[in-house]
Amino acid sequence: MEKVTIVIPTYWGRIREHLVSDEKIVFDHPTPLDEQGTLSRLLESLSILNGIEHFTIVIIAVANNRKIVSEVEQKVAKIISPFKSRYDITWVGNSTLKTLAGYLSRKGLSDNTLELLNLNNYASVRNICSLGGILNQSNYTVFIDDDEVFTDKDFLIKVDQNMRKAASDDKIDALAGYYLQPDSYFIDENKVPGWRQPYWNNTRYMNNAFEQIITPEPRLKPTPFVFGGNMTLSLEALKKVPFDPHITRGEDIDFLINLRIHGITFWLDRELAIKHLPPPSHQSSWKKVREDAKRFLYERKKIIDHPQITPEDFMPYPGVFLKDDLEERIVRTNELLMEEYRSKGDEVGVEECQKTISLVQNNPYRELDTRKWLRKLTSRWQRLTTLAEGIGSPE
Repeated sequence: MEKVTIVIPTYWGRIREHLVSDEKIVFDHPTPLDEQGTLSRLLESLSILNGIEHFTIVIIAVANNRKIVSEVEQKVAKIISPFKSRYDITWVGNSTLKTLAGYLSRKGLSDNTLELLNLNNYASVRNICSLGGILNQSNYTVFIDDDEVFTDKDFLIKVDQNMRKAASDDKIDALAGYYLQPDSYFIDENKVPGWRQPYWNNTRYMNNAFEQIITPEPRLKPTPFVFGGNMTLSLEALKKVPFDPHITRGEDIDFLINLRIHGITFWLDRELAIKHLPPPSHQSSWKKVREDAKRFLYERKKIIDHPQITPEDFMPYPGVFLKDDLEERIVRTNELLMEEYRSKGDEVGVEECQKTISLVQNNPYRELDTRKWLRKLTSRWQRLTTLAEGIGSPE
């Protein structure tokens, strides 16, 4: 096997009683510090894998409040301690990023570029995951999430085989697998609430995409979607293209768009699955809808600014949410959700829906030059990764 790193972000918050009220950085379901979480379960599942002895494992310790960074790092260090005798495993957190920033600063990296070394949102966390492989100078890096378990003993063998082979005479730089949730890759559409169904039934469009891409042969094919907890990237791709910190939700598909802008295709292996067992999310419905609204408004502007790609390239999902009717979909969905909140006497929910409608009407991305932004971001990222490659994980 090639030199490979598995990166696993793990998200934590204060004890259950204060988990939401103390949240400063928004993640879907951070584990309360007074609970064990899912990381140990994932690490235990590594034991079924063939070829795991060839992999380095890097855990990214993420806190949703800067005041608990030290506690989170201690918690993660304690969880992985029993596994150190079995695997080549380490962790990276805010404290180690501070050490890395000091080293890179002495090498001449600007403060502006060093700002990319943070764990402030999903995209920034994924950039640190990328760095986990780049620091190790791994030929490719496997992204896994801590709320998953391995059930296929040949998972890593399949990854290795795919990353070594060529597709359409080109080396595969980006490989996607998929989730079993828990036993099928289709998502239960019966759980879609009524207010989502007319204009924002993302579950239906995702299932349509799964049926078109995962179900049929051939085994490998280009994909318009990707799961952040089951993807593999070559060293060259990770050094070249960053995750975009303007995206706070859906950073995996946004990264797929960034790669496509740079001429890199994600290939999906219909035999590469991992079981997804997420805990329930405590995030409010209005907040999820708003984050999705911001995400798709921003990504559509990227597509407008980069005419080499179109919404049709990403059909049926996420392309359906990148078209001219996006504003109508967001407004109508929030109007329906507002009715739901009114029926329950939830004035806060009503007010938040109105804020989302106002956000759409005053689209903050309308005048943004995403070409200019991505050029600057990519330039900073490439300077950082050139200096960071191969120096090893910071202690």
